[in-house]
Amino acid sequence: MNRNMVIPELSTLSQENYYVFLDNAFKLFSQYPQYLCANEGVGVLELAHLFPRVPETLLAIYIGINDAVCNKGLVTPFLPRHAHNNVFVFAPEIFAGQKDVPSGTVDAKVVINGFAPPNETWDKNWTYVMIADPKRTNESLWKEKGYIDMIPAKFEDFTMISDHNKSKVCTFIDPEAFNHPVNKGRNYLKTARARGEKMASEYTIPELLKGETNGLTPVILHQGEKLYVARPDFQPCDHCWSNIHPDNIGYAVVHENSAVPLNLVIAKPQVDDKYKKSLIPPAGSADNTTDWFFRGKELFRTPIKAGHIGG
Repeated sequence: MNRNMVIPELSTLSQENYYVFLDNAFKLFSQYPQYLCANEGVGVLELAHLFPRVPETLLAIYIGINDAVCNKGLVTPFLPRHAHNNVFVFAPEIFAGQKDVPSGTVDAKVVINGFAPPNETWDKNWTYVMIADPKRTNESLWKEKGYIDMIPAKFEDFTMISDHNKSKVCTFIDPEAFNHPVNKGRNYLKTARARGEKMASEYTIPELLKGETNGLTPVILHQGEKLYVARPDFQPCDHCWSNIHPDNIGYAVVHENSAVPLNLVIAKPQVDDKYKKSLIPPAGSADNTTDWFFRGKELFRTPIKAGHIGG
C-alpha cells in the first residue's frame, strides 16, 4: 500500500496515522456480515481525507456495490457538511458557464472542487449547473433553451450499525428532511430528534469547521435506526455528523444505501435525439458531479488509497 498512498501536502498526519485509522476501520467493518467477505483484506477499503488540515475528516469506506444503487459502510470521526445536488446540462452556445447560466442557478464547475462529468460521453465543455435559488424548479429548467439532460443526485438512507452505547453519532440535517414521507413514517425519529436537541452540545465540532452545523437539526440514532437524507422537493439536503463524544470507546459504523429517486427520473423529459444515441446514463455515486460541500474549495477529492470498487 505504500506505493498507492496519495497523502496531501496540507495534511498534518503521518503515513502511520493513516495505517492505524484504516486498520481500526477494517476491524470495525469485520464485525458485521454485510461488509467484508472471508477473503477480503484491508486493501479493499477506500481511505479519504476530505479536509487535510482537519485530522477528524479521515474517512474509511467499504463499498459493496456502486451502480444504480450504492451500498456503503462509513467510518469517520467527522463527516463535513455537504449535499447532493441535481445537475442540469446546457449547450455552451446558449449558456457559456461561469456567470452566464440560467437565472437562479450556479455553475457546478465553479462551486465543486474537482468537478467531473459522470462519464466520458458527457462533454466537459458543456455547461453544468445546479439550482441556487429555492424558487427555481426542476420543471422550469427542463424548459430552458439549450437544455440537454440532467444528472439526478442520489438520495441516501443512513442506518446506525454500531452499538450506540459504545459509540454515539450525532447527525445534523436540513429540517426539511423530516417532511419527507419516508422519515414521517419513522415514529422513532421524534425521540431521536429530542435526543439530539438535548445532547448535541456534547459533540465536538473541529475548530477549523465551526459553523458546519448552523441551521441544521441534530438527530441521534440508536442502533438499527435510520435517517433518510432527502427533501420532499428534490432540493439539496445538507447534512453532516460528529462521531466525537467523550463517552465513545471507538468509532461507529454507519451504513448508507443510496439511489436516484425513480419518480424524478421518470418525470424528467426525454433526451433529444441529437444526444440520445451517444449519452450513457450516469452510474455509481457520481460524487464528482453532484456533491456540493459547504467548504468545497478546501476539499481533497483524491482518495488517500483507492478501494476495490470506485467511490
